[in-house]
Amino acid sequence: MKNLSFRKVCFPLALLMTLGAQSLIAQENGVKSKRPYSSQTYFSFGAGMSFLSGTQDQFYQDGHSNVQIGFMKEFPATQRVSWVAGLELERLTYSLDFFPEEGEGGKRFIPAPDGVKYTRIFQNSLNLSAQTRIYFKDNSSEQSSNIFLQAGFRAGYNLSTTFSYRESSAQESINLSEITQPINLQAEFLLGFKGAYFDKLAILNSSSFGLIYQFNNPWSAGNVGNVKPIHLTWRFLF
Repeated sequence: MKNLSFRKVCFPLALLMTLGAQSLIAQENGVKSKRPYSSQTYFSFGAGMSFLSGTQDQFYQDGHSNVQIGFMKEFPATQRVSWVAGLELERLTYSLDFFPEEGEGGKRFIPAPDGVKYTRIFQNSLNLSAQTRIYFKDNSSEQSSNIFLQAGFRAGYNLSTTFSYRESSAQESINLSEITQPINLQAEFLLGFKGAYFDKLAILNSSSFGLIYQFNNPWSAGNVGNVKPIHLTWRFLF
C-alpha cells in the first residue's frame, strides 16, 4: 500500500461525503428540514488491528492492536444527514523487533540485540474527531433501523509513548515521548448499522467497522522510515 495513493483517496472521499451531505440537506430543506430527533450523546468503545506501512525491512513487525474508549455526540441535520463529534482515549500497541539507542543525532532504532525479547511500543493519545454521517434511508427516531456511511478527520494528542521489552527475565521500559510527534492527523471511513438490528442487545445504539489512516509519521527517529499507521477498528456506541 503506497502512502501517496492513500492521500489521493482520503481527501477526495472526505470532501465528496461533505459535499454530498450538503447537497442532501439542500434537497430536503422545505420538505424534511425538521430534525428527526434531538442531538444524542453515546458512550463509545472500539477495538481492532493496526498495521504500519513504510517500515524498514530490517524491522520485523507483528500483532499491532488499537483500543478506543470515550464519547460520541450525534447532531442530526436532516433525516438523512448527521454531524458526529467524538472525544476518545486511545491505546495503541505496536510489536516491532527493534531497539532504541542513542546516536549522534539523538535516538535511533536498531534491530533488537540478542537476549532482548517482547519488544513493544505502547502509545496513549486523546483524540478529537469531526465526521459526517450519511444514512441510506430516512430516520424517524434515534431507535429506527438504518445503515450509514461515516467519514471525517481525527486529531490526536500524544499523552505518552513507552518502549517495553524483556531482558534476562526482567521487564524494562524506555520513554519515547521525546521522539514521538505530539499531534497525529488521521482520516476515518466507516460503514455502520443502527437501531433494531441489535434488538437482543437493547443498550447498543449502533455498530460500525472501518479504516483509520494516519497522515504523519508517529516517530521522529532518523532511521525509522516513512511510517504511516493504518488501523482497522470496530466501534460500538451505547
